Amino acid sequence: PYKKSPVGLIIKILIAVVCFTVAGFLIFRVILFNYYPDKMKKLHFNETLTEYYNATGGEIDAKSQTLLARYDDEDEGNFFYDNFVFIEGANQVQLTLRYNTSLMNTIKDKYGVSLDPNSKDNFTYTLAKNPSGEVAEGEEIISEPIGTLSYVEYDKVLMYRYVKLVFDDVDLGLDEGETPINWLRLEVKINGVEKAETYKLAVYCNSEEYEYAKTESYRLSKKEKP
Repeated sequence: PYKKSPVGLIIKILIAVVCFTVAGFLIFRVILFNYYPDKMKKLHFNETLTEYYNATGGEIDAKSQTLLARYDDEDEGNFFYDNFVFIEGANQVQLTLRYNTSLMNTIKDKYGVSLDPNSKDNFTYTLAKNPSGEVAEGEEIISEPIGTLSYVEYDKVLMYRYVKLVFDDVDLGLDEGETPINWLRLEVKINGVEKAETYKLAVYCNSEEYEYAKTESYRLSKKEKP
């Protein structure tokens, strides 16, 4: 009697394995792309926030905001950010920055500078606000620095590098009678390269001025305390 060749079955099994492998890899990349380590997502209690936490009995009234574009460039996507939180009463802003180590290759090709992807001295981080006064159409918007970078923490997962940033002395002008700040952006500069472009990420917009900027209350987890 005729015996069916096992070759067809083997080919089908191999095709199925390849399909599941590719699908699994794509799912893994999507999950990893949106992943931030737990310690990078939690609030950091430095001296300023700890004092405010104790003074308010833990009612710090933290708020979060997620803008539509959480990257510096929609085509290149060099830097991404997440976990933006501001504590108005403490004049503090916290967020987490993320970049792929492939950025080092981009910088080398563009500026001829080799950077160690694990170095903590590659970049300088500055928070900037909208300039005071009117800006004529066609003129470059020159932002004004605001706040003091008081804490930096680093972490890594595979090809991604994470930077937790805490800025103090950030008065958003949200108190009654004050002129509110319309937007904040994080500016990232490459150390040691004078003519390098500055990477700019919009991280905050006044929700009363910009309808797409939705501000929500941030609920502290049980682990988020001094």
